[in-house]
Amino acid sequence: MEAVIKTGGKQYLIKEGDKIQIEKTSHEVGTEIGFDQVLYISDEENILVDAAQLKSFKIKAKVLSDDKGKKLIVFKFRRRKDSNTLNGHRQNYQTVEILSISK
Repeated sequence: MEAVIKTGGKQYLIKEGDKIQIEKTSHEVGTEIGFDQVLYISDEENILVDAAQLKSFKIKAKVLSDDKGKKLIVFKFRRRKDSNTLNGHRQNYQTVEILSISK
Protein backbone atom coordinates (compact mmCIF):
# COMPACT_ATOMS: atom_id res chain seq x y z
CA MET A 1 0.00 0.00 0.00
CA GLU A 2 1.31 3.42 -0.90
CA ALA A 3 0.05 6.91 -0.21
CA VAL A 4 0.70 10.54 -1.02
CA ILE A 5 0.76 12.91 1.96
CA LYS A 6 1.20 16.64 2.21
CA THR A 7 3.30 18.20 4.95
CA GLY A 8 5.38 21.35 5.08
CA GLY A 9 3.99 22.52 1.75
CA LYS A 10 5.41 19.50 -0.08
CA GLN A 11 3.96 16.17 -1.20
CA TYR A 12 5.60 12.81 -0.52
CA LEU A 13 4.92 9.37 -2.02
CA ILE A 14 5.36 6.90 0.85
CA LYS A 15 5.09 3.22 1.72
CA GLU A 16 5.31 1.48 5.09
CA GLY A 17 8.90 1.36 6.29
CA ASP A 18 10.07 4.33 4.20
CA LYS A 19 12.35 6.95 5.73
CA ILE A 20 11.75 10.47 4.44
CA GLN A 21 13.03 13.94 5.27
CA ILE A 22 10.30 16.47 5.98
CA GLU A 23 10.31 20.09 7.08
CA LYS A 24 11.12 20.44 10.77
CA THR A 25 8.09 20.26 13.05
CA SER A 26 7.71 20.92 16.76
CA HIS A 27 7.79 17.19 17.61
CA GLU A 28 10.67 15.75 19.61
CA VAL A 29 12.92 12.90 18.46
CA GLY A 30 11.41 9.51 19.29
CA THR A 31 7.77 10.61 19.34
CA GLU A 32 5.08 9.22 17.07
CA ILE A 33 3.24 11.62 14.81
CA GLY A 34 0.29 11.33 12.45
CA PHE A 35 -0.30 12.88 9.06
CA ASP A 36 -3.81 14.19 8.39
CA GLN A 37 -3.51 15.47 4.84
CA VAL A 38 -3.72 12.28 2.78
CA LEU A 39 -4.13 12.98 -0.94
CA TYR A 40 -3.97 9.50 -2.48
CA ILE A 41 -4.10 5.85 -1.35
CA SER A 42 -3.31 2.89 -3.58
CA ASP A 43 -3.12 -0.84 -2.96
CA GLU A 44 -2.81 -3.65 -5.49
CA GLU A 45 -6.24 -3.16 -7.11
CA ASN A 46 -7.83 0.04 -5.75
CA ILE A 47 -6.96 3.71 -6.06
CA LEU A 48 -8.63 6.25 -3.77
CA VAL A 49 -8.49 10.00 -4.40
CA ASP A 50 -11.87 11.05 -2.99
CA ALA A 51 -11.36 13.41 -0.04
CA ALA A 52 -14.35 12.02 1.87
CA GLN A 53 -12.96 8.47 1.75
CA LEU A 54 -9.39 9.55 2.52
CA LYS A 55 -10.38 11.20 5.82
CA SER A 56 -10.73 7.77 7.42
CA PHE A 57 -7.09 6.81 6.70
CA LYS A 58 -4.42 7.43 9.33
CA ILE A 59 -0.70 7.47 8.71
CA LYS A 60 1.57 7.01 11.71
CA ALA A 61 5.26 7.85 11.70
CA LYS A 62 8.13 8.06 14.17
CA VAL A 63 10.61 10.95 14.30
CA LEU A 64 14.11 9.49 14.05
CA SER A 65 16.38 12.54 14.03
CA ASP A 66 16.71 16.27 13.50
CA ASP A 67 19.03 17.17 10.62
CA LYS A 68 20.27 20.11 8.61
CA GLY A 69 20.47 20.17 4.86
CA LYS A 70 23.58 21.09 2.92
CA LYS A 71 24.59 24.72 2.79
CA LEU A 72 23.16 26.75 -0.07
CA ILE A 73 24.83 29.92 -1.28
CA VAL A 74 22.53 32.85 -2.05
CA PHE A 75 24.38 35.48 -4.11
CA LYS A 76 22.61 38.57 -5.36
CA PHE A 77 24.40 40.70 -7.92
CA ARG A 78 23.13 43.97 -9.28
CA ARG A 79 25.02 44.98 -12.38
CA ARG A 80 26.23 48.55 -12.79
CA LYS A 81 25.08 49.35 -9.23
CA ASP A 82 28.26 48.31 -7.36
CA SER A 83 26.08 46.20 -5.11
CA ASN A 84 26.11 42.52 -4.24
CA THR A 85 25.21 40.39 -1.23
CA LEU A 86 26.36 36.92 -0.24
CA ASN A 87 24.32 34.84 2.19
CA GLY A 88 24.15 31.18 3.12
CA HIS A 89 21.22 29.03 4.18
CA ARG A 90 20.85 25.58 5.79
CA GLN A 91 17.33 24.16 5.99
CA ASN A 92 16.26 22.21 9.08
CA TYR A 93 14.76 18.78 8.44
CA GLN A 94 13.45 15.83 10.41
CA THR A 95 14.00 12.24 9.35
CA VAL A 96 10.76 10.30 9.76
CA GLU A 97 10.05 6.57 9.43
CA ILE A 98 6.56 5.57 8.23
CA LEU A 99 5.15 2.98 10.65
CA SER A 100 1.68 2.26 9.31
CA ILE A 101 -0.94 3.23 6.76
CA SER A 102 -4.30 2.12 8.09
CA LYS A 103 -8.00 2.83 7.87
